[in-house]
Amino acid sequence: MFGYCGKLLYVNLTDGKLEDRELSEADAKKYMGGSALAARILFDMKAYAADPLGADNTIAFMTGPLTGTLVPGSGRFEVAARSPLTGGFGVSSAGGFFGAELKRAGYDGVVITGAAESPVYLWIKDGAAELLPADGLWGKTGSETVRGISEERGEKNCRTACIGPAGENLVRYACVIAGSHNFAGRTGLGAVMGAKKLKAISVKGKAQVELAEKQEFMDIREKILKTLAEDVTAKSYSAYGTAGTMQLGMLVSDVPTKNWRVADWEEGSDKLNGISVAETILSGTKSCYACPIGCKRVVTIPDGPHARENAVGPEYETVASMGTMQLVDDIEAVTAANELCNELGMDTISAGSSIAFLRECLEAGLIGEEETGGRALKWGAAEQTLELLELAARREGPGALLAEGVKRMSEKIGKGSEEFAVHSKGMEAPMHDPRAYHGLALAYATSPRGACHITHADLVAEMGVYTYPEFGVTGGYDTISSKGKAEMVAGSENLGMVAGSAVMCMFVIWPLSMKREVLPALNAATGFGWSMADLVAIGERGWHLQRAFCNMAGMTAADDKVSPRALKPHLEGSPTGLDKVVATMTSFSPPSLPFVKTVANAAVGRIIPVQKNVVKGLGRLLFTKKLSAAEMKKKESPDLEYMLREYYTVRELDREGRARPRKLAELQLADVAETMFPKSEASPAD
Repeated sequence: MFGYCGKLLYVNLTDGKLEDRELSEADAKKYMGGSALAARILFDMKAYAADPLGADNTIAFMTGPLTGTLVPGSGRFEVAARSPLTGGFGVSSAGGFFGAELKRAGYDGVVITGAAESPVYLWIKDGAAELLPADGLWGKTGSETVRGISEERGEKNCRTACIGPAGENLVRYACVIAGSHNFAGRTGLGAVMGAKKLKAISVKGKAQVELAEKQEFMDIREKILKTLAEDVTAKSYSAYGTAGTMQLGMLVSDVPTKNWRVADWEEGSDKLNGISVAETILSGTKSCYACPIGCKRVVTIPDGPHARENAVGPEYETVASMGTMQLVDDIEAVTAANELCNELGMDTISAGSSIAFLRECLEAGLIGEEETGGRALKWGAAEQTLELLELAARREGPGALLAEGVKRMSEKIGKGSEEFAVHSKGMEAPMHDPRAYHGLALAYATSPRGACHITHADLVAEMGVYTYPEFGVTGGYDTISSKGKAEMVAGSENLGMVAGSAVMCMFVIWPLSMKREVLPALNAATGFGWSMADLVAIGERGWHLQRAFCNMAGMTAADDKVSPRALKPHLEGSPTGLDKVVATMTSFSPPSLPFVKTVANAAVGRIIPVQKNVVKGLGRLLFTKKLSAAEMKKKESPDLEYMLREYYTVRELDREGRARPRKLAELQLADVAETMFPKSEASPAD
C-alpha cells in the first residue's frame, strides 16, 4: 500500500504482549490516518467508557500518508486517548522528527492499552519492538529522558516521545515531549502515559515511504515549496516565529491579558513579541522534518537570573500564557517559564491559565494565602510563576490544586469563580480572544477536544487571509459579528481534520490550495484517486466520529459552551485604536529590521500594526470606517447561542448535540449510530 507501512503495532502493557496488525486499505481510504483513524480505533475499543487515568484507557500514536515523505509540514504525528482534562476525545499533535521516524521504523501507528506494574519504555527499530525497564528514567526531565535512552540504546539519532515529571504525577494537562522544540501539548495525554507507567516510546528506522507516483509527487512538492516561499504568513513565521504578530493581536484585543480582563496592554506587547525577540535574544532557528519555514526559535540570554545558551524560545501561546496573562513583560522570564514547562512536561497554555486564575481568586478574596502556601501572589511577579510551575508538576502545596486545571479548580473554590475560569469542556482556552473574532467562540465551544485554536482554520479564515471554497470557507466575514459563522467554522473544522489525518502542519496547510496542491500530493503518495468530495467527507467523518466519542463519554449540547468571561466585554481597557492612523500599504521586502505599519481591520475598523512582511497578506483587511468606543463595546460580545443554533443545523445535530442517525449513515458511520442510538431509543428529532 503506497504512502503507508500497512501495519499498526498493538501493545498491552499489562501482560507485555506486542502484536502487529494490518492497516487495511479500506480503513486507509475511509479515514486516511492520524486524527480520524485514531478516532475510529478509540471508538471501536470503547475508550469513551474508560477511566482516563486507568489501565482500560487506550492511547494511540498515529501518522498519516504524508508523514515521512518530503512534503513540507509532514513530520508531525497525532496522539489520542480519552482525555483526563476533559473526559472527552483527547487529541494533540507534535512536529519535529518522531512521526517521520516511526514510519521509517515500519509502523503507521502504535496503539497502547493496559498499564505496567513498573516504569517501562517502548523501543522500536526497523519493524521490531520490545518493552524495556525505565526505572532509571522515572523522575527525569524531558531532555534527560531523551539523552538517557539514546545512550542506553547506543543510537545517537533515535527519536523519542516521552513524559516528564508532570506526566508521572498525573497533572491533568501534562504533555507528550517529542524533542526540545516539539510537544503534543494539549488535552493531558502525558498524564495518560504516566498512569500507564509508560515513560517513553523511542524509534529508529531506515525504511523509505513508498510513493505511488514518485515523479508527480516531487513535482507537487516543488510547487508547494514555491507557494510557501512566496507566502507572507510563512515568511513572517520564518522571520519572527509564531509570536511575530503579538502587537497585531494586542491592538485588536486578541491577546488574553490578566486572565482575560484587559483589552489592551501595549507596553507589554511591545516587549513580548517575536520582533523584539529577534532584536534581542534570538540566536538561531529550527525546523521540523522536511519543512523550509523554520518557525522554531533558539534564544540565548547572556546574563542575569535567567541566563541560558541556545535555549528553546517561546511560541506565541506561551508568550501570552506566561506573559500577558500574568502581566509579566519580561521576555527572559517568559523564556525561563517556557523551558521549565518543556522539561517538566506541561502544556504552557493550561499551566499559565491555571496560575492566572489562582492569582485572580486570591485578589478577589475567594481564597486566602493558606491556599497558596503562604504566598501573596501578585500580578507581574515572574518568579512566583516559576515557583508555581515546579509545584504544579510535582503536585506539592498549591500545585496540587493547580495540577487539576481551571475547571476543577473553580468547582472546588466556587464563590462565582466559575465566571472567570475560561475553558470549554474542561480545557483552558488558547491565547486568542473570541471577542476579537466571534467565530472562535463557536469553534471553542464545539471542538471535540475542548477549546482549541489549531485543529481548524477559523482564525485565518475569519481574518480573510485565506479562503477554502471547497470546504465552504469563502471569506468576507465580519470578525465582530456572530452572523454567518456556522458554515465557516464547520468547514474549517473539516479542513483541520484533513490536515490532522494527512498528517500535515496547519501552518503549511493554511496557504496551500486544497484542490491544486494538497489533494494531488495525497493522490500521488497513495494512488487512491481521492476526489475533493472524498477529502471533505473524510474531514466531516472524522469530526463526527470524535463528536460521537464525546457523546458516548457523556457530553451533550450543554457542554458546547465557553466561560462567561470570554463572552462579555473586557473589564479593563478598550478594544479601539482610534488614535492610530491608517498608513500606506507596502509590498513585501526581505526581512531585516522590522518595519511596523498601521492598517485598519476591514470588518472592525480597529487599527492593527503589522511588520512590512505581513502587510501584503493583510491588504484585504483595509478599511477606513471607525467605530466609537461605545459601538465597539456593543459589538464586542459574541452571541454564542445564535451561532450554535445555526451550527447545529449545518452539522445536522439534534437538540442533545448528537448527530442524527441519517447523517452518520450518510458518512458511512451507520455502526456508530447504532451504538449511540440503541433500538429502544431514537434521536429526538430524526
